[in-house]
Amino acid sequence: MGWKSHRKNFKYFKSAVNEMIYLTYNDQPSGVYFSQVTDVCNYVNQKFDAEIRLVALISVRGFSTNKKAIKRNFSNAVILPMFPKQKNWRKNKIILKFLFLVIGKQNIWSRGIFATNMALELKQKGWVRKVVFDGRGAYEAEYKEYLNKIVHSTNDIFKLEETSINSSDCRIAVSNQLVDYWRKNYDYKLSIHFIIPCTLGNFDEATFPSEMALEEIRKNMGFNKDDIVFIYSGSSADWQSLKWVDDFVLLQMQHNAAIKFILLSNSKSEHLKTYKEFPDRIIQKWVKASEVPDYLLASDYGILIRENSVTNQVASPTKFAEYLNAGLNVLISEHIGDFTEFTRHNKCGTIISDFNIGYNFCRLAYSQKVNNFNLAQKYFTKRIYIDTYKALIEVLRN
Repeated sequence: MGWKSHRKNFKYFKSAVNEMIYLTYNDQPSGVYFSQVTDVCNYVNQKFDAEIRLVALISVRGFSTNKKAIKRNFSNAVILPMFPKQKNWRKNKIILKFLFLVIGKQNIWSRGIFATNMALELKQKGWVRKVVFDGRGAYEAEYKEYLNKIVHSTNDIFKLEETSINSSDCRIAVSNQLVDYWRKNYDYKLSIHFIIPCTLGNFDEATFPSEMALEEIRKNMGFNKDDIVFIYSGSSADWQSLKWVDDFVLLQMQHNAAIKFILLSNSKSEHLKTYKEFPDRIIQKWVKASEVPDYLLASDYGILIRENSVTNQVASPTKFAEYLNAGLNVLISEHIGDFTEFTRHNKCGTIISDFNIGYNFCRLAYSQKVNNFNLAQKYFTKRIYIDTYKALIEVLRN
């Protein structure tokens, strides 16, 4: 992380014709980051001959490792160390001013409220042309419901979110429910926005395995033909409601001895009631992203059960598309973004409205798995939103 490295990046930027910058702040590389940031940049550049340049402000902790991870997915990215501690987020404008001094005035596609407010404040100073707010959720609600002990007051977050929504030139929302939330809570009256849910990574656009191939994957995982396999793939973050998942799966395993449970999470399985009662029917692992697909393909049902919070009501969980793409029926609670109604309308899962009963789950038929895969390809690949991305680019070009 030396000046020579940054100077090389700046020189590249200066020589390129930049239509816009995709700006991220304090987002560490992860599967979600790659599918929703680097894959999007690569896709839009390829399809529209655009010149989007990723600028990522990341923590100095693990800087070198995280920089390499991002560059593996977007080689021309400029990765810069952010000022330590999120409370100092505004100081990062100094870094961006220096960057824009080298490369000139920019359009900025900004992910989240901190990146967007930096861009808007720089726009007031004449360093930025247009700003797109990429809204990934309800930020003030998330801080109030889950993060209220971290760094900022909810009043601060409310103001930042309000500014992002009402002062940007254009907006992206991950769900229709999120736009309704903006209208209700932030007096959003415009219609200059685009709905783009969390989509699959580019490499997830593929053909579905044969029935024989699926059986081989299941066999290699240690499952037999009568097993009914549930899977939860995700973190133990509070909004993912792992306690609710534990309670639900425990009841279903008590009700049906054929149910097995795969827990792909950083949570320790020994802390779960399900593990304490059925340790021989649970597989708990925290695996590389490249290993996740086989575990999904070996399963029948993907679990997306969350508490009824505002954060979850407006969300677009990436796992929904990933579960469908692996052929799974989704076990989903009420009020999860636009996806509960999607599940109900497309008959691709079960709406879990009563957590106190044992449902009659059975092994999922191959034909249903193919149907679910086709739904994922129809609604959650980037190519489906090509016209939306085109319209977004036009807003920035005009």
